Amino acid sequence: MRKISDFSVSHPVTVTMIVLGVILLGWISFQRLGIDLFPDLNNPRLFVEISAGERPPEEMEKQYVDPIENMIFTQKGITGVSSAIRVGAARITVEYGWDMDMDEAFLNLQKAAAGFGQGDSDVEITITQHDPNSDPVMTAALVNPEVTDMDGPRRIAENYIRNELVRIEGIAGVEISGGETKEVIVRTDPYMLEAYGLTVDGIAATIRNYNVEASGGTVTEMGTSYLIKGVSVMETIDDIREIILAWKEPAEGQQLTGGQQSSRGQAGGAASADKAPVFLRDVADVSLGNREPDNIVRLNGTRCLGLSIFKEMRFNTVEASRNIREALGRIEKALPGYEIVVIQDQGRFINSSIGEVRQTALFGIFLAVLILYVFLRRLGTTAII
Repeated sequence: MRKISDFSVSHPVTVTMIVLGVILLGWISFQRLGIDLFPDLNNPRLFVEISAGERPPEEMEKQYVDPIENMIFTQKGITGVSSAIRVGAARITVEYGWDMDMDEAFLNLQKAAAGFGQGDSDVEITITQHDPNSDPVMTAALVNPEVTDMDGPRRIAENYIRNELVRIEGIAGVEISGGETKEVIVRTDPYMLEAYGLTVDGIAATIRNYNVEASGGTVTEMGTSYLIKGVSVMETIDDIREIILAWKEPAEGQQLTGGQQSSRGQAGGAASADKAPVFLRDVADVSLGNREPDNIVRLNGTRCLGLSIFKEMRFNTVEASRNIREALGRIEKALPGYEIVVIQDQGRFINSSIGEVRQTALFGIFLAVLILYVFLRRLGTTAII
């Protein structure tokens, strides 16, 4: 101990530089220290979310969950796989070892799952790095008092706001709630169905068959291959109204209208010359409306959209919150008439807690110095200690 004291007295500049170096390293380490609300006690995870209309759980498990789980087990670094299935949706949780590079794991899993569900238009497979059951780092509301149709704000949130936020470093995903989706509503007339001998199930099957995009293979000519693809004929609501459901004998003395003659000509040999087509508009009222929303979000009594923003695991919550607030400010300027109100922010709570700890530490230092001075009665000695 005496040698250390003698060295410190003999080489004050060297000791000062060592102390300053230690302080500098401590400051750099402090700046890189992760800040979160709770410690992370779980293994690194990825989540595969499957959405497939209204398919029953048994079909979801057989067609999608089992094949995807078998594919997942071929990936490296896997320590466990679990799944939860309900009507029209499933979630597969993939756990990795602590030494696994999660960026590499995410890209590998995304590439391996790209081939699943491509033949079904109503199937959507999404891979995320956030736990759907975890709390969002920030919750915000997209408000426009002049808008009552939530389909417009939903499309803005899905196509613009979500894309802008997921580009931020450390942001895993954005969930949107309170939106509405446009859908085609077909209200059939039971008396007309009975008159034409049609059923609701038959009409639904016909509409579904008209809206199919199928591959027809390839044709090779002079060394060039051409891809043949059958494209859906329905692009507007009028196309849906003009769907032919059946062919019926016209009543005695009834003549075909111009539209019926045109449809018969377009159908080629599908019907005989003495039969008239029965259009969907003849037996049903076809209109465009909003689907019944799964949930409704209100802010101070005004309909709005809810934005739940999730961060990646082990990313600094305070930094993520600061980046999100800066991005929301830019987004709000780009959307005239819309206001983005932050409802809940984990970063603000953490900063408040850190501020209280800092104030408590400073108060403790002041009391310790005061007590030392009271006992020592010497300012110089107190400063040295």
